[in-house]
Amino acid sequence: MEKKNSRVIKAGIGYTVGNYMLKGLSFLTVPVFSRLLSTSEYGIFNTYLAYQTILFLLIGLALHTSLKNARYKYGENFARYNSNCILLALVSLLIWLLLGNLLYPLYGTWLGFSRVIVNLLLLDSFGTALIQFFNVYVGLDYQYTAFLKISAFNALANLGLSVFFILTVFRSDRAIGRILGNALPVILIAVVIIWYFWRQAKPVPDKEYVRYAVSYSLPLIPHGISQVILSQFDRIMIQNMIGSAQAGIYSFGYTIFSIINVTANSLDNVWGPWFYEKMAAERYDDIRKAGSKYAFGMMVFSGMVMLGTPELVKLLGAKEYWDAMYSVIPIVVGGYFMFLYTFPSCVEYYYEKTKYIALGTGMAAGINIILNFLFIRKFGYLAAAYTTLVTYLLYFVFHYIIAWRVQKGCIFDTGKLVCYSVGTMAAGAVSLFLVEYWLVRWMLLAGLGIFFLWWAEHEFEIGHRLKEKFAGK
Repeated sequence: MEKKNSRVIKAGIGYTVGNYMLKGLSFLTVPVFSRLLSTSEYGIFNTYLAYQTILFLLIGLALHTSLKNARYKYGENFARYNSNCILLALVSLLIWLLLGNLLYPLYGTWLGFSRVIVNLLLLDSFGTALIQFFNVYVGLDYQYTAFLKISAFNALANLGLSVFFILTVFRSDRAIGRILGNALPVILIAVVIIWYFWRQAKPVPDKEYVRYAVSYSLPLIPHGISQVILSQFDRIMIQNMIGSAQAGIYSFGYTIFSIINVTANSLDNVWGPWFYEKMAAERYDDIRKAGSKYAFGMMVFSGMVMLGTPELVKLLGAKEYWDAMYSVIPIVVGGYFMFLYTFPSCVEYYYEKTKYIALGTGMAAGINIILNFLFIRKFGYLAAAYTTLVTYLLYFVFHYIIAWRVQKGCIFDTGKLVCYSVGTMAAGAVSLFLVEYWLVRWMLLAGLGIFFLWWAEHEFEIGHRLKEKFAGK
């Protein structure tokens, strides 16, 4: 048991450290491409990415969401299930390519992309879906090194090819160079992933696997699109309602929030498989205790980020972006509730209640749009930060109630989660009040940081695990 726990903790550290390194690389590319591309070209590429965020769910059919359950359902036939999922995704891609090209005259002018870009977008979205599928698959056995190798290759090849194409072949149309540099590594990785899974099991169509994959995953596509609305739509509404400059400041605030987001997503790669193992063994006490520790650690970490927000904003952005610090803090509080959502969602996924998942997220997305419509024009872009906080709070509450009903009881310590939620909101209020008092904030931050390190070492022996990891033991 101790060996298994050590493996889980090491994987969590590996995912987090690796993702921070990759996120750091993406931070460094922002000033590079903002200088290589005009504002119009930069806008074209970001619009392309926005479409990709939605299309990867539609083309990939959200099949990656079924893997945790399918592993337990099919056992030794899991490789055949994976092979069928890859085949199903390929069939979906072919249908999208056929329809996309046949119907191009109807939507091409409105979309603003050439036929070549549309085909790249579809292939890129398919490749992104397969990468997500592979990352979930390797995460089932805590193989974080495979995840990091794929991600690192993608990030470095993306940067290198994009710069090469922009400076050479596509100097007259640099947006295409950037899009091509982004798409080619993903497409290449997709080919390797197909070979990887089909080498394990030949792609022989099986109605049972296809039926299960589709029935489990399709209801989650609206859930995924609703998540995109929750994370992206406020920026679109700010731009349309009060202007692009305010949207830019607000979007910059999300750069700071990504510190929380990357941490939560990294740890979720480990939490999810561990949770399934404990649920299968009916070790509910283990889940309750670990969940409370997990939530407490993220509360303290979120508090540290909020206390250091003014300096982070000034370090990463020019003076015209400094007002973003007032929006970052409520966004981070909202992000804590987005993190807490992963607790009840694991219960919903485990019991295959994917329709309920889509319902809960759809309700939250609808409320987000309504609140933004009511308050952004009246109070400015700052209102969107608070609507985000309220929406993610409701997002968590909706799913917590659903999970409680699905489980016919609660396997988490509700009292502690409420206390940690109140603590996070209190930390946000204190951070906002002390924005101008840097010395007091940094004294609190130092004290909180020391406490966090002591707590992490006491609970998980983080320092010892890191030494083992980097010593190659």
